Amino acid sequence: MSLNRYDDLLHQLSKERRDSASATTKSGAETTRQRTQLQSLRAAIGEEIEEVAQGCGVLRCSAPNFNPSADDARPQVDSIDMALSEGRAALRMAADHRMATMRAAQRPTFLPKAHHVVREILVYGTTMVACFVLQVMWWNSADGDTAALWWLIFLPPVFAAAVGYLLVGFANKPRTPLFDRHGKPIKTVVPHNPRLGVVLALVTMGLFAFTVFGG
Repeated sequence: MSLNRYDDLLHQLSKERRDSASATTKSGAETTRQRTQLQSLRAAIGEEIEEVAQGCGVLRCSAPNFNPSADDARPQVDSIDMALSEGRAALRMAADHRMATMRAAQRPTFLPKAHHVVREILVYGTTMVACFVLQVMWWNSADGDTAALWWLIFLPPVFAAAVGYLLVGFANKPRTPLFDRHGKPIKTVVPHNPRLGVVLALVTMGLFAFTVFGG
């Protein structure tokens, strides 16, 4: 064997060793990256499980069993990166469903998808319409008794506003009572919008006064 041929073989062997070492380094770095992402995904799954369990405690329902059964078939994984991507997507979907469930539980039974101002307008408006009808009926049955006119103008709308305030509290109350992790009920802030009731009461007073004096 000539010296040139021998030098070529040594050069080729050295190159293959460098390529092998580079491939090993890249493979090790890739494995470390995938292991880090897997640990991060496992930690996120654990946090989501805790959130679900806490939500079940808040809603007073039994928590699901998160342990896979022996009959569950292992999914076929084409690559680790694809499995990690699918896992993150499934985790985001689970978080979205959990938050949607909690929001749905906090919605009231009456018109759950409507804004609370819409419910308040309907409740206060209904009580004021009923109040105005009763005022007119009462005035017609009083045969023009002016002694009862002034309290008839002011008192029924005030009483109707108070009744509407209570009814708005029931209308805006969440459909499901919430509890903390210790089982104690969580006091929810229920909007009542008393200013709207006062404004509609004043409108009712003015409308009845216009009906009596202007009619």
